[in-house]
Amino acid sequence: EKPKGFIHWVSDPLVCEVRLYERLFFHKNPEDPSEVPGGFLSDINPESLKIIPQAYVDSTVKDAKVLDRFQFERLGFFAVDRDSTPAKMVFNRTVTLKEDPAKN
Repeated sequence: EKPKGFIHWVSDPLVCEVRLYERLFFHKNPEDPSEVPGGFLSDINPESLKIIPQAYVDSTVKDAKVLDRFQFERLGFFAVDRDSTPAKMVFNRTVTLKEDPAKN
């Protein structure tokens, strides 16, 4: 039987902020009036950014520098954001591992 979920264990957690970016526009060509008659501003995905203010990562990343990259298990690749401070790290998802191949 296939499991319905996974438990990820972080033995020495560090609280951080994670920013999950999705497609900014709904259509492939948002400036094409035949695809988007209302113009590109009407095609913006309001769910293109989801912020998780209190995520947990392993404390081994605490000395990472801006733009250092990591793969977080089953989620994707993340880079350290310039907004990071010694008190709070910020990670931006750059590539998801669960991309739907049907999307164009």
